[in-house]
Amino acid sequence: MLLPFLLLGGLAIPGGHAFFPNFWSKVLSFTWGSFTHQDLTEEAVLNVTLQILLDNKHPTRPPLHWEDFEGKTLTADAILGAYYGDEVSLRPFRAAMRQIVSANANMDFLNGTRNDPIRHFDSERVRQGNSLLLRAREDLLRNVRAKEYEGAREILGQILHSLQDFYSHTNWVELGHTGIHPDLATPGKDIDSIAEVSEQTCTDCSDVSCQNNIAAAIQKRHLLTSGYYGESPVKPQGKCSHGGPFDDSKERSARGGINKDTATALFSPHHFLHEKAAQLALKASIKFLSELRGDVSDRDMMRLLGVSAFPALSFVLDTTGSMGEEITSARLQSRNIIQHQRMTLLDPDYYILVPFNDPSFGPVYKTSDPEEFLKALDSLHALGGGDEPEMCLSALQLALINTPPHSEIFVFTDASSKDAHLRSTVEALIQERKMKVSFLITEDPSRSSARSRREVLHPNRFDLYSDLASVSGGQIVFTNNQYISEVAKIITDSAYFDVVTLFHVQTLEGGIAHHVFLVDEFIHNVTLYINGDVRELRIHDPTGRKQNGRRQSFGKFTRVLLSDPLQVGNWTIYMKTVEPYSIHVQGRSSFDFLYYFGTPINGSHPGLYQLNNQPVAGVPTILVVDAIGLPDSANLSDVSLTSRNGKTQTAELQNINQAGLFAAKISEMPMGEFSVGVRGQYGRGRGLKREAPQQLSASECILEMSSNLLVTPGTSHPVSVKITNYKESHCYSVTISNDVSKDSNTFRIHMEAGKRVVKTTEIRVPNNLEQNTIVTVMVKADVCNSKSQTPCFTHLSLIVIGENEIHVVLVGVRSQTFNETKQKTCTRRFEIA
Repeated sequence: MLLPFLLLGGLAIPGGHAFFPNFWSKVLSFTWGSFTHQDLTEEAVLNVTLQILLDNKHPTRPPLHWEDFEGKTLTADAILGAYYGDEVSLRPFRAAMRQIVSANANMDFLNGTRNDPIRHFDSERVRQGNSLLLRAREDLLRNVRAKEYEGAREILGQILHSLQDFYSHTNWVELGHTGIHPDLATPGKDIDSIAEVSEQTCTDCSDVSCQNNIAAAIQKRHLLTSGYYGESPVKPQGKCSHGGPFDDSKERSARGGINKDTATALFSPHHFLHEKAAQLALKASIKFLSELRGDVSDRDMMRLLGVSAFPALSFVLDTTGSMGEEITSARLQSRNIIQHQRMTLLDPDYYILVPFNDPSFGPVYKTSDPEEFLKALDSLHALGGGDEPEMCLSALQLALINTPPHSEIFVFTDASSKDAHLRSTVEALIQERKMKVSFLITEDPSRSSARSRREVLHPNRFDLYSDLASVSGGQIVFTNNQYISEVAKIITDSAYFDVVTLFHVQTLEGGIAHHVFLVDEFIHNVTLYINGDVRELRIHDPTGRKQNGRRQSFGKFTRVLLSDPLQVGNWTIYMKTVEPYSIHVQGRSSFDFLYYFGTPINGSHPGLYQLNNQPVAGVPTILVVDAIGLPDSANLSDVSLTSRNGKTQTAELQNINQAGLFAAKISEMPMGEFSVGVRGQYGRGRGLKREAPQQLSASECILEMSSNLLVTPGTSHPVSVKITNYKESHCYSVTISNDVSKDSNTFRIHMEAGKRVVKTTEIRVPNNLEQNTIVTVMVKADVCNSKSQTPCFTHLSLIVIGENEIHVVLVGVRSQTFNETKQKTCTRRFEIA
């Protein structure tokens, strides 16, 4: 059901070949008065999200009323803030929105989609376009029911793009319709009253603005048609063109065009109908989402749209004989979280558990039922073992794949890793999925006799865990069985999704040092976690006064909770240690940020193409900051890229006239790993600062992977891999693996700069996989015999179907080349084909 206020004030949104893709389109083409696919998609998602929350009363807060939002611009902050108050972060919602919007925009950027007339309702492919939408809708539902929400968002973005294009590219608006097409993308319905191939549909127009150029006979008989674009397919004489400066077909009879993509005559011959087309495209997008909601549960719909208070509680547990206390502590902390949040909407969406030992790891226990999760935990018993190392990274890789992005995973172990060769894959998953990983190690790394062993243990055997924790912005805590139950309380501390990182450092040596972190008035519940042999610790507030806080020490682990309200300004930590140490400072705040890197696209589809994986060295780059909960009194001024050696590159942030979005041009990507932070001011020049927890690194190559997304058990499934090299000549070692079998395929290839190579291989799908199981295929390309250069990485999710099910043609593509200017980059793609 459409909300009444949707139709009162028109589009509550900022004023291509398709509506232009996203906010950057306005920057490149100066079409500030036009509506983009991003505008339409965000507005539709916000409207349906509000309707879901109106229909599902919060158990402890006052109900929402649609009258409170009537005539106002809808924002995620306003809707979710009114419903949840301050108890949740907007990160998962904004991240899900960004994924849907990016998938929508990519339809105009990627080689496989941007010139396909069926996907854009061009070249009179109206009936075919509708058939494609219906097939894609079936696959969207399949993904949602399989709980594969990330893949579902990709498909949803593509569907909304095509749906919106119908109103911009056909003559539906010119026929005088004031409502949406009732049968478009509606199961069981088809599109009729379409002009025949032999009929003239347009007359010549010699102006950039084409008035009344639809053929009179077409108008009189109310027949649908759409414009041809470019050279393929060739436009027959007397047919309409798309029009605009990049459409070669507009010079052939009938000259001119009918697109309503923008409000500017230069790009859109029917620019004067742009607002009407946008209004209908918005209504159609809302209708589609509302009808989709009718086919799934509201809980599934909320997960699809990223309405989540707490995405996951995720554990990786060593189950060897010495781990009894650790398993007990995980149970205790899980019960505490479940009991604390049982009466609210803050239950985790998922509970995830991955056990490991040697030589086995898994399976993955993933459930939304807290009681089922506790049963799985209770079923674990510490058995066997007695020597090192164990399959920790294999289990962690499974957890990273199965845990929703922007979550934290807790690893309990007392043994080093046997599968260190998975390090680069694990790091790539951490960076791409923006995950924190914290290790609770119940053995001091300087000891070597905690349990019976047959070999001498290296004193630095836990350095790998320390590095992974640092890359992810997580923690590594060394303790013992005596203190593990207290130390594990860091899990409860992190069981809030508004936790933000204020400061994080991991040193290579001890000594005397001081560290500074900034507290603003929007921060509360600040906690310091210090791991190491600390001989002296002093904390001073901005006035120079010593603050003790509530301090707890358990062996070499110290936890300090500062009392609210906190003095605003720079706080200083003075340290004296005799060995390397780590400090992690976190607080809770409604203000946070997300970010992504993109590269500008010019030509027929101007916009910003989002780089969803690693940033790419040598490609023009824009960094976009999505500010979450930014107070009205605040503004962001600059973004910093800080390398691990402390060198910082700063770029000015520009407000780009889109709610909460800022952009900065990055002149050169840092070498090696780096972190991203933002700075700004509020009030009377007071400082504002946030740091993203994960570190990134730019790659020199791009991997593309494509495959049919549907697989059947017991078959060999073909996968195509394309690698493009951007820098100097390299030998690459390319490894293809998946998460349901131990099989992998590795090949080497030598590549010159700027070259690309395509390889086709197969994965074996095990016989015992159940229907709707997700199979994640991963591809990694390492520079041969080099550990210093960042590997390229991508992955693709496939869905297991029954042997007798009909395969609808859904092709998944992870990464693509794009754009007539021959720029290239990588992204996650699930193409409808």
